[in-house]
Amino acid sequence: MCGIVGGVGKLNLREYLISGLKKLEYRGYDSAGIAYAEAGEVIVRKVAGRVVSLDAVVPNNIHPSVGIAHTRWATHGQPNSSNAHPHQSNNGLFTIVHNGVIENFRPLTHQLAVRGFHFASETDTEVIANLLERFYTRSGSVLEAIAQTCEAIEGSFACAIIFKDEPNRLYFMKKASPLLIGVCDDASLLASDPAPMVELTDRFIDLDDGDYGFLEVGKVQIFRNGRRIKPRFVARNVDLYKSDLGEYPHYMLKEIEEIPSVIKRLCENYFDEDHFLFNESMLECLRKAKQIHFLACGTSYYASKIGAKYLRPLGKDVLVSIASEWAYDPYDITEEPVFVLLSQSGETADLIRCQKIINDRGGISIAVTNTKGSTIERKATYSCLLYAGLEVAVASTKSYLAQVCFLLMLTGALRGDMMVMADIDRLCESLKDIIARKEEIHSLARHAHKVTDAFFVGRGLDYLASMEGALKLKEVAYVHAESYPGGELKHGPIALITQGTLVVGFVSDPEVASSIRNNFEELSSRGARMVVLSTASLQMPGDSFVTKDVKPYLASSALVMVSQYFAYYMALEKGLPIDKPRNLAKSVTVE
Repeated sequence: MCGIVGGVGKLNLREYLISGLKKLEYRGYDSAGIAYAEAGEVIVRKVAGRVVSLDAVVPNNIHPSVGIAHTRWATHGQPNSSNAHPHQSNNGLFTIVHNGVIENFRPLTHQLAVRGFHFASETDTEVIANLLERFYTRSGSVLEAIAQTCEAIEGSFACAIIFKDEPNRLYFMKKASPLLIGVCDDASLLASDPAPMVELTDRFIDLDDGDYGFLEVGKVQIFRNGRRIKPRFVARNVDLYKSDLGEYPHYMLKEIEEIPSVIKRLCENYFDEDHFLFNESMLECLRKAKQIHFLACGTSYYASKIGAKYLRPLGKDVLVSIASEWAYDPYDITEEPVFVLLSQSGETADLIRCQKIINDRGGISIAVTNTKGSTIERKATYSCLLYAGLEVAVASTKSYLAQVCFLLMLTGALRGDMMVMADIDRLCESLKDIIARKEEIHSLARHAHKVTDAFFVGRGLDYLASMEGALKLKEVAYVHAESYPGGELKHGPIALITQGTLVVGFVSDPEVASSIRNNFEELSSRGARMVVLSTASLQMPGDSFVTKDVKPYLASSALVMVSQYFAYYMALEKGLPIDKPRNLAKSVTVE
């Protein structure tokens, strides 16, 4: 989940590397470091903490020929300066940054130690640097050393590598972790995603697993299985990768308020006046499938639960599994399911593992992601983009609503129902109304921000939507929050309700409104502090926030936006780092 940036050529490398890290800090921010070649030396500087601290210790007057940088989310070793990247081999021949996890680093460390190599950190990354040095001293070829290192290590890696004796060349290697090359007229670049490079180029090369090689000014050489391969250049819509706070204090707030425009852009890409624009072959696969199986993690998993409810009335057997669990127990009910893989980043490690199992079996997968060129997008049978733009805040907001609306549109296309588009339009109007009234939600948070525990309660779609609300409160406000179906409260959870316990109730479905209201009464009678979110047609005196009416099957999505605001303002009142909450990273690229 770390962020990598590197470059070689005629550009202000210091500015590119530091600004690039700041754009990648959503991938990890435990520590940061930089290495660059200048005057025949490779200089390394690294710090514990954020990129801004690194910026302060890197001289402004450097003029390197090649450089690499890294922002870390700790997997092996404490988040301190010793474990921060870059790492160097024993004799300083190789300096590397790494994203991923080396699963066999302990036996490799032992093998290297008995050969006289020593280690200065607790990380798994140092073993890569020392393997490169060992293999290079035997072969005299950097490319051969990289190829042998790729063979020796097990796990995931994306590495940018400086070889001390070649200060005008930047090496790389990749397997199961994201790495992308950008090509300019006077420089060659690489990074974990396009964000650091989009101001400089719109020409990119997507690297596949097993690729390695080097960059020079105006030159890219890529090898796979010992053979040189021809680079394939792809374009990116650079506007979707630009991150500018504007007048907003936090990205999370900005991204919540981008949701109506994101949904509009999604609709424009998948609907044209009187017909849907989905791939017809993909739709036919879904029509023929006896089983549709969603695989996802976190926020995308909760969106999948909503999508499954939309699809089941079509007579399909629809399953939803947590990717990290299914990867180790890949069950199927039918012989030929269609798998739908949801991932904001398209680089979710657990989902990539699932996709490999599906592909090895010759299965059909549909990737729904926000990131063109990502691993999951490229390796799926069919891929569908969300067009939500860059999401910088670690807590996902706009991607959730984009996924839900996408899955509704897909359902509409399968059943030939274009009326869903009018329903989505009405949802957008409701969302805009919520944005205009956000200070009402701020007031609710101002009176509740000192709580340490919260329960989210609903029935049907409201329960599924409330799961996402609880997750947001955990992620950014550090409140222990759980979601329960209203009918399950008396089967155990109600024992946890004491005087003042915060309960957030969702009411948007007329079929279950009376039942959930009874559950609210049971909670109130035991001292719960109720924050009830409802729709105009179902509101009752005392409700905390009421949204405009939309179709019941979409109404819970509007309540999710309210809960996103609520989590944001709770964190704001507590003075927490909203965009970069502790222990979390945006793109979960390690299992």
